[in-house]
Amino acid sequence: MRRTSPSEGPAAQVVVAKKAADAKARKGRTSVIPPDLIEGNEQQLADEALAPAKPPRFRPDERNAQAARAPPAQLGVRLLSKPEILDITGVSYPTIWAWMRAGRFPRSRIAGGKSVWRSDEVDAWLSALPVRKLKGDAS
Repeated sequence: MRRTSPSEGPAAQVVVAKKAADAKARKGRTSVIPPDLIEGNEQQLADEALAPAKPPRFRPDERNAQAARAPPAQLGVRLLSKPEILDITGVSYPTIWAWMRAGRFPRSRIAGGKSVWRSDEVDAWLSALPVRKLKGDAS
């Protein structure tokens, strides 16, 4: 790798750091913490460093156990919107429309001026789809 100037190397960074430390020492300060706060606190700082970590504020037990939420309860039949149907099937709306015309997909209903599908009919359609054969399956 080619350097264009000597000030870009690590040695130049060390020189700059030493100059900054010397300037700080000339001012009489080596820390941003006032010296009166540092003096006399050495024992307290050592005790804090050696002290065990604080116990958590909340300990789970049988009554307070945090677990994953259960799936939502089945609400029975619900109405599925067009975007939901497109997500479920993974095809475009013109394909859904052609399947409905051919009788290969459940017909939509009209609710509030929009096309909706009954979830039980879509579930039945999904259940009736053929299962893909895999290599090694008996013919």
